[in-house]
Amino acid sequence: MENETITLVATDLDGTFLDSHKKVPAINREVISCLKDHGILFGIASGRPIETVRPMIHDWGIEQDVSFIVGMNGGVLYDLRRRDKEEYHLISSNVVLKIIRFFEDLDVEFHVVMGPTRYTSKSNEKTRADALMFGETEIEVNMHEFMQNRDINKLMMHFEPSYMPVILERASHFYDARVVGFATSDTLFEYVDPHINKGFGMKKLAKHYGVPLETIMAFGDAPNDQEMLGLVGCGVCMANGSKESKMNARYVTTLTNDEGAVGHFIEDHLLKKGEGNVSVG
Repeated sequence: MENETITLVATDLDGTFLDSHKKVPAINREVISCLKDHGILFGIASGRPIETVRPMIHDWGIEQDVSFIVGMNGGVLYDLRRRDKEEYHLISSNVVLKIIRFFEDLDVEFHVVMGPTRYTSKSNEKTRADALMFGETEIEVNMHEFMQNRDINKLMMHFEPSYMPVILERASHFYDARVVGFATSDTLFEYVDPHINKGFGMKKLAKHYGVPLETIMAFGDAPNDQEMLGLVGCGVCMANGSKESKMNARYVTTLTNDEGAVGHFIEDHLLKKGEGNVSVG
C-alpha cells in the first residue's frame, strides 16, 4: 500500500483497544471520536459475540463512534446503523460433540457462547466472575445433552495457562476437516469452521461497505488476529502482541495496549496527516 487513503479502521478489543483492566484508555476514546470527521468508519473485530459487545460499547461511551462489529473471530458481521446481522459458517453439533469427547478427560472447561449467555461444562465462582467481566451470564450444562441439534459459531476450551502444552499436544492428534483449532489467549483454545478467521471477517466487511481491503487499517495483538493484520492494507500489531501477529503486521507499535497504542498510532499516522489527506505512506 503506497500512500493509500484509509477509509475504515477495525480493532480487536482484548490486549489491543482495551487496557489490562478491560477499560478504554482516554486517548483511544478521544481519537476514534475524530475519525468520522475525516470520513473514516470505525468498528470492532473481536472473538466476542455481538450481543455482549453492543452493551459494552454503550457503557464505554463510544456507541456513536462505532459503525460495525465483526464478532466471533469473523463469523458474524453487525452493522450498527442498519441493525443488520450476518452470520457465516456455523459448526455442526456432531462435530462439536466429537471435539468434546476427544478432550473431555483433560482438565478443561468447555464454553459455548450464544448471545449474552455462556454455557459451560463446569461453573464456579471464578468462571462466573470471568463471564461477568465479558458481559456474559454463565450457566452450567451437560454439554452432551446441550449440544444435541445445536449448530454454533465456535467451541472454546478454558484452562490454566500452565496447561497449554498439554492442550497443544492433544490438539495435534485431532483432525477433522470441518474445523480448525487455535489458541486465542494463554488460557483459551478454540475450534471454528475452517473458513472463519478475522481475515474472512475483513473480506465480508470490505464487501459490505464497498471499500478495497487495501484501504482498511486493522489493529490486533493475538494469534487469532494474524490473518486480519496480514490481509488488510495497514495491519498494526501491539508491542505486547504475539509473534505470529507481529510477523503478519505492516507495523508494530512501540507502545502497549495499556499505553493507548491504538489511539496514539491513529493520531500520529492518520489524524496528523491533515484534513482531506488521511493516508499511510
